[in-house]
Amino acid sequence: MGTIEFHGWGARIEDVEKPDRLVFDLDPDEGLAFKDVVSAAFHLQDMLVQMGLVTFPMMTGGKGVHVIAPLTPSAEWPQVKDFAHRFATALSQADPDRFTAALAKAKRTGKIFIDYLRNQRGATAVMPYSARSRPFAPIAVPLSWEELRTLDGPDQWHIGDAGEMLKRAASKDLAHWGRADQILPDL
Repeated sequence: MGTIEFHGWGARIEDVEKPDRLVFDLDPDEGLAFKDVVSAAFHLQDMLVQMGLVTFPMMTGGKGVHVIAPLTPSAEWPQVKDFAHRFATALSQADPDRFTAALAKAKRTGKIFIDYLRNQRGATAVMPYSARSRPFAPIAVPLSWEELRTLDGPDQWHIGDAGEMLKRAASKDLAHWGRADQILPDL
């Protein structure tokens, strides 16, 4: 395919109109510390748990973190995007010094952009274990919430860690990563 990065749709081939995951990409402004991104990811986890959603974190291979809520495919793209947009907007309104749901880079200064746009038809998100087209070829890595708490920075793993990634993927700690039987809640 002539590519190093693999991004996938949020729906399965059985029914491409019904997403099987909700993805919030936490994209920090330059200069924000990684601990700020981790804190934001835990905040999103708490808010989504209160709504009845089990979530999973994933390092993106960049400076951000994805918070992923698997979905049993039932809602269609417009409903999922609307939920994600309203959720991101509510968070940014509740804590405007910390978060923004605005796409424009000029409005992200000193904030974390809650990228909800991964949740629309045709949008993609980096897939687990995909190498990224960046210096040292970092990779997107699925994590447990406890493991995220212990990381010092976003660049823990790269393409040279393939052996470790194979072990991680087969580990008991990640056996059920990204799997949950749940539907989109009302917001």
